[in-house]
This record gives sequence, structure tokens and C-alpha cells, in this order.
Amino acid sequence: MNANLPDFRIARPRSLTEAVAARRDNPSSAWLAGGTDFLVNMRHGLHSPSLVIDLSEVSELNGITVTEQGVRIGAGVQIADIENHALLSERYPAVVQAARGIAGPSHRRMGTVGGNLCLDTRCVYYNQSGWWRHANGYCLKAQGEICHVAPQGQRCHAAFAGDLAPALLAHDAELEVAGASGVRRMPLGGLFVEDGRAHLNLAREEIVVA
Repeated sequence: MNANLPDFRIARPRSLTEAVAARRDNPSSAWLAGGTDFLVNMRHGLHSPSLVIDLSEVSELNGITVTEQGVRIGAGVQIADIENHALLSERYPAVVQAARGIAGPSHRRMGTVGGNLCLDTRCVYYNQSGWWRHANGYCLKAQGEICHVAPQGQRCHAAFAGDLAPALLAHDAELEVAGASGVRRMPLGGLFVEDGRAHLNLAREEIVVA
């Protein structure tokens, strides 16, 4: 059984600068792109931000640009736009194949590239309703003190389940990341940290742009 969504305010920035400022100025805030995973987790009581920052109107996150040197894919591009892109199918078939394997058609029409790359880690003891987690003892990742997968340790074993990362890593993809101190580039592999509780190498106000 899913609970109702908690009360929250919503912000709809029109630019990357506004989005980063909203996140910086509101410690209890969260990004919202397609919402196919995030909203489910909110209903489970896993996230309770006071402010949700809707990124759907931030134009800098959109677009697929193909050049002789490679391709730039905005973090806000929907998964369906990748699976139906003729030039990507020709030049990067593994990426397109990975996109086509994500969930169902309706999820691919809502889910975004950035959301898939930044997907929260998953575990059978974490991705459950609030009453289930309470009845079974909260886990290390959310409200508890032990990992039920490995109770003798102090490490969270929740696993990353994004679909696009392996194919993009094979092509040596780089990320464009924006934050309060500006824009930086990093290898895609540098995004991920082996920690189920904090698995992304991003500052709190940073956002994947492309």
C-alpha cells in the first residue's frame, strides 16, 4: 500500500541558473525530471522534500546534437527520444538498444536521460512502503542502523540500477555538470561512488546538464 504524497511546494525554474539557485537556497529540496522513480519513492515515504524543483522548463537540459566529433544529449531528453533517433541508431546502436530496454513505453516517454543516470540505488529492504519497512525494521539506507543484506557490516549494499550508464561508459562518455561555482566536465565513471546511501559524486546543488 502506498501512502499519499507528503505536502511540498513546487518551483518551476526557467533557466539552469534559476534551478541551481533554488536548490542552493533550499536545503530540503529535490530535483524532479520525469518522476517515474522519484514520485514512487515519495509515496513510499523514502523522500520528503519541502520543495520539489520541476526541471521540465529548463531549456538548457534539452536537445540531442550530433556532430562529426560525437553527440551531446541533454539530461532532460526523454528516453523515447533516444530509441527513436535515426542518427543515434546508426552511430551508437548500443546506447539506443539500452534505451529500448528501459521499462515500458509510457515510462520511456516520461523518463529522462539525467534521471536514469542519477537513479537512486535499490534494495528489497529499501524500495518498500513505509508500513513494510517499519514492520521489518528500517534499514541503513533509510532511518535504520543496520544493512539487512549484510547485518554485520556498516556499509549499505543497495545497488545502482540505471540502464544507460553501461553503454555510455563503453563510449567513454563525459558529463556536463552545473552548480553554484559554474559548469564542469567529468568522465561518466567519476559520477558513481560505491556507497548505496550516497552513490553520486555531486555536490548538493549540482545538476547533470548533458
